[in-house]
Amino acid sequence: MKQLLLLTTLILVPWLLAAQNTSGEVTYKETIQIKFDMPDADEKIKKMIPPSQSATKVLVFTESASLYKNAGVKGEGDIEVGHEEDGQEMKFVMKRPESILFTDLEESNTVHQREFFGRDFLVTGAARDCKWKLTGEKKKIGDYECQKAMLQDTSEQVVAWFTPQIPVPAGPGGYGMLPGLILELDIDNGNRTTIVTKLDLKAVDKIEQPTKGKKVTAEEFKVIEAEKMKEMGVEMGGQGKGVRMIIRTEDHGGH
Repeated sequence: MKQLLLLTTLILVPWLLAAQNTSGEVTYKETIQIKFDMPDADEKIKKMIPPSQSATKVLVFTESASLYKNAGVKGEGDIEVGHEEDGQEMKFVMKRPESILFTDLEESNTVHQREFFGRDFLVTGAARDCKWKLTGEKKKIGDYECQKAMLQDTSEQVVAWFTPQIPVPAGPGGYGMLPGLILELDIDNGNRTTIVTKLDLKAVDKIEQPTKGKKVTAEEFKVIEAEKMKEMGVEMGGQGKGVRMIIRTEDHGGH
């Protein structure tokens, strides 16, 4: 009887360990390099603009779904600097938009709640189609052995470090489809980096889809974006006492 109990325990332990590694919460630090390209801008305001913007992100995941969202205090990472001279004002505003990205890992589709110029949208579509090439390179991130993968057939240069020790095909910003959780992401040689700062493997209740905003498809949202950019171009070209430039960082939500 004791031998049977011991055998049963030995069988259950690996299964329990595997189950514990397929759900949890990851906290990342996302950093974006700021490239300010306005040759006619005052040198004083150029020097006031920081070289990068950082913010906290959180990924909650299970075997079947993930939710990637802003974390930290409201306004974290927002930048606003201004300068006035001879009645002319130049203001630079860089804000982090509200963003919640739900990914159905089984059906490969997404629901992205995102704020765009004061309006909330629910953008639905297919999950990001990631075609990766494994390089064979390895490194350790915290307690986890990670492997390097490079995204293929894309205008971006994307490098991901994932760990097979957490066999969930999820990651930050809609990137995934690897045989393990992405703990580190580099886009365009450091232009945007997302690096794990905390990893908590734990049981997670069902992940709910976001519900706030006007429902649109990815294609419809692209049209809305283009129309707004055209409208802003007209406004920037009009007569005024100054220029106020607002940059909302792209949240890489897969659309």
